[in-house]
Amino acid sequence: MTETTPKPGVVVAVDGSPESYVAVRWAAKHAAMRRDRLTIVTVVTREYLYIRDPETQDRVHQWQRHHGEAVLRRAQHVAEDTVGAGVLPEICTDLIFGKPVPLLADMSKEFRILVVGRRGLGTFDRLVLGSVSSGLVHYAHSPVAVIHEVPQLDRDDPVIVGIDGSAVSEPAIALAFDEASHRKVPLVAMHAWVDVLDTAPEFDWRAEREQANELLGERLAGWQEQYPDVSVVRKLVKGNPGRWLIEHSRHAQLVVLGSHGRGGFAGMLLGSVSRSVVQAAHSPIIIVRPS
Repeated sequence: MTETTPKPGVVVAVDGSPESYVAVRWAAKHAAMRRDRLTIVTVVTREYLYIRDPETQDRVHQWQRHHGEAVLRRAQHVAEDTVGAGVLPEICTDLIFGKPVPLLADMSKEFRILVVGRRGLGTFDRLVLGSVSSGLVHYAHSPVAVIHEVPQLDRDDPVIVGIDGSAVSEPAIALAFDEASHRKVPLVAMHAWVDVLDTAPEFDWRAEREQANELLGERLAGWQEQYPDVSVVRKLVKGNPGRWLIEHSRHAQLVVLGSHGRGGFAGMLLGSVSRSVVQAAHSPIIIVRPS
């Protein structure tokens, strides 16, 4: 079992779009749950592809700064309104000029988790969170939470973790247990033991299913000892794991996935399954990269 010692602090990227403020609310609750500090950041590009006049460039720069500062002020108010004044030990704001993905990826080295909206405004001067969120799940050094507007969930809804059986999934399992423990909810551990649909239906798959059950038990055993307060539900899935995760995310507080693993279900995030889950899930998603 891999021991993890995550850094403190939650950082959330905001661009003024509705989904980015949803991400701020989620990040504030997440930080408050752990009495952690919250950093709110907006990244503004300084590329002036069609502006040749220096004075015009300077005016645009000043407008961007004022706009970014206004976005940060509103985001801080959203965070404080979400959890209440004084609940978080610290709220910091930061306006940075540059390219969002490399800057945020580098910043993620210093934080326990990076939070982004699934989509953003997409204008030239703000975080394009459609492409930014996609880039960060590939390149961030910390886990990345991808948030979008979701219906109010039952506070007893579980955390779901996708397990592909490889050692790469260990950090995702560790984080999923920790999240379920802090939220005081069950953990649903899903493993796709045959990740293709309707393949050779005449085959007797009992041996493969038994092996998958043993593998899942091995992956969970150490963590169940470390988190005896977490009730674990095992789900062995024969078929498309992405479809299962998307459907069951309707009744989950959170879905946790590793960033990659073995072929098939795996590719877990750099492959098609995880991309589809990030795009279509009904709950927040946390993508965990290998330590």
